[in-house]
Amino acid sequence: MPVGAVMVDRGANRMGFFLPAESQQRFEAALSRETATPPQYRILAEGSYVVVPGPMALTGDRFEWLSAPTHSQHGSPLQTVALAVMLAASSELLARADKYGQETADAE
Repeated sequence: MPVGAVMVDRGANRMGFFLPAESQQRFEAALSRETATPPQYRILAEGSYVVVPGPMALTGDRFEWLSAPTHSQHGSPLQTVALAVMLAASSELLARADKYGQETADAE
């Protein structure tokens, strides 16, 4: 399911997901239903500034669109919930990958 516009900041090693302003509560509620320990994230509020990539990425650009905005950012409520579910699932997967091999190494 598409989640809307997504950008990457290669210099800071971060990704940005653009959601409608009124979706913050829905996102936080969905994330808290998915996991008791949500991963770290930031929600920018009114008055915040975001540097966004240009329309065409060049070699070595720090900012790049992974999924460029193609229309108005008034996504469906399901897009917000899908993003929260994917964030929780990917965080859990990375945590398990970090622990891979530890249980068997400890048992030896």
